[in-house]
Amino acid sequence: MKLLTMITYADVSAVNPQAMTPWRLEQLWRVYLLAHQELTKELETARIHVPEGATPERARFLEGLPTRYLRIHSAAEIDAHLALAKQLESRPVAIEIEHQRSIYKLTLLTQDHPGLFASVAGAISSFGLNILKVEAFTNDAGIVVDTFTFSDPHRTLELNPSEVERLRGVVRRVLEGKQEAEKLLRGRPKPLLPGKARLKPRVALKNDVSDAATLVEIVAEDRPGLLYDLARSISEAGCNIEVVLIDTEAHKALDVFYVTRQGHKLDEPAQERLRESLLAACSAPR
Repeated sequence: MKLLTMITYADVSAVNPQAMTPWRLEQLWRVYLLAHQELTKELETARIHVPEGATPERARFLEGLPTRYLRIHSAAEIDAHLALAKQLESRPVAIEIEHQRSIYKLTLLTQDHPGLFASVAGAISSFGLNILKVEAFTNDAGIVVDTFTFSDPHRTLELNPSEVERLRGVVRRVLEGKQEAEKLLRGRPKPLLPGKARLKPRVALKNDVSDAATLVEIVAEDRPGLLYDLARSISEAGCNIEVVLIDTEAHKALDVFYVTRQGHKLDEPAQERLRESLLAACSAPR
């Protein structure tokens, strides 16, 4: 869908450079957002139950994960996640970091707890790494399966292989409460950013998309630490993140969260408070 949107933009612009007016560009972006919402609206409610043909061990791991998990992961990837899950028998956190061409992937499994997602996002950002995409799921046993895809613009990990292990250690210590992500982010070198934001942040909360959770959709100018600030705002509002889809292109971030509070959707006053907090997080300098 993303490629189709980009091809449409390129085709219209190539035929007539003046044809892609700001109004047409906005309409194209709105169509993309509506299609994205339609394709992801059942992420929270469509769950795996009694997987057919799975071993008891595999079935326990898959039980309760969103059905999307099976669509986006190959059998080999699921086997790798299952192997990480076995590590939880002897340690609280299992982490794997892979280098795939120009990007890195950090996959972690651990028992879900408040502030977990924000802590990991902060730990990764503190290394000067740019988070490009995130998918976070939780099964019925309360085990989170989080995958963070990020780039290494300063080649920190590439030129210093020992930094990969240090990153793994920092993420582990943050999750175990031995380090604070906020303090780590303060020590991150300040990047050069545009003096003026090119995109006004937008936050939409909807209760009619999912049967069990409130959809939070955020479109904002990407910046270092943005994901951490957004996740922390959600956590400080007393909300639990059920499912996450994060996508970043150029300087634009499209973040989708399915959240609950005390097991229920957010009422209107709570939605408005969270919306104001998220807008403030989008605009706050890091």
